[in-house]
Amino acid sequence: MQRNRSFCLLVMVVAACGLLANAAPRRDSKSEQDQSQTESVAEAARKARDKKKAATKSPKVITDDDLDRSNIKPGELNIVGAPQLETEPPSEAAVAQAVATDEAAAKEAAKKAAEEDAQIARLKLQLTQAEKDLDLARRELALDQDAYLSKPDYANDTAGKAKLDSEKQQISDQQQEIEKLKTRLAALEELKSHRKASTRQAAPPAQSEKPAAPPRL
Repeated sequence: MQRNRSFCLLVMVVAACGLLANAAPRRDSKSEQDQSQTESVAEAARKARDKKKAATKSPKVITDDDLDRSNIKPGELNIVGAPQLETEPPSEAAVAQAVATDEAAAKEAAKKAAEEDAQIARLKLQLTQAEKDLDLARRELALDQDAYLSKPDYANDTAGKAKLDSEKQQISDQQQEIEKLKTRLAALEELKSHRKASTRQAAPPAQSEKPAAPPRL
């Protein structure tokens, strides 16, 4: 019985030693893997720091020592021209031509406006005179009509009737002429108002005066 117990204890000790021997390599492998990962992270951090330092490093300044003097002849100076703008300013000739064109257009517009104003003035005079003539013709027709109707046998007065008909036709023609003059005058005045509105829109806005500084107390 004593031998069996000793043999069992021996077997248990041997088994425990085997388990410890198998567990040791696993712990060592895990430690090596953790160490490798730590070194990889440290290497990546170092590369990131080096890249950042390289980006913030000031650019190299080129001096005379960096130039190849063998390609430069005595008395020859190579100067790099200033960069040209994509849109160059207009030449003096182009500016002068544009100014001349604007002045010619302004003169033409002023001439046209003066002609329109003169035409409006003439139409107003014609209209005033036509209205006076119409009023006079109506008065004359009223007088001749009274004289015609005052005759006892006015129905047989063919000459008087013809005169009245002629005066009525003249009055009708004068009325039509007055209407034409009014229509033309209204069209010209509307055109003039549109021209003034366009001129006001094209004119640059007037600069507002600076408010006066408040008096010092």
